[in-house]
Amino acid sequence: MVALDPRDDAPAQYVFDLGQLRDPAREPGAAGVLAFVISGAARCVERGTEATVRDVQAQAAQQIPALRGREPELLRVVTEKRATFLCMPRLARPAAAVAPSLLAAGDYVAGDYPATLEGAVRSGIAAAVAP
Repeated sequence: MVALDPRDDAPAQYVFDLGQLRDPAREPGAAGVLAFVISGAARCVERGTEATVRDVQAQAAQQIPALRGREPELLRVVTEKRATFLCMPRLARPAAAVAPSLLAAGDYVAGDYPATLEGAVRSGIAAAVAP
């Protein structure tokens, strides 16, 4: 996962390298696949999918050194209209410890990942295996 520098013309806040996150034996097609996260995307929705894809492709070519000079190919756009948490670099989130022997889990609590499904799952696993 890499935090990006979001701007009006560069809307993605994070990028995940799925080839690094997935088991290559089970998902060999994940190598070279990047997943970009745009949170608080009302402006992107207004502009439309095609304009947003062009902006993210340009952002990727500019902000990801391994892609310099190459435009990434679009595989799929996923929109979650019920997502409400604004995903931003360095956003302060509460700790998982609520009380002695009680931990919260989910995308909202502090963790190594931003407020994404991946972050929520990792948070849940960490809470489940905590002593």
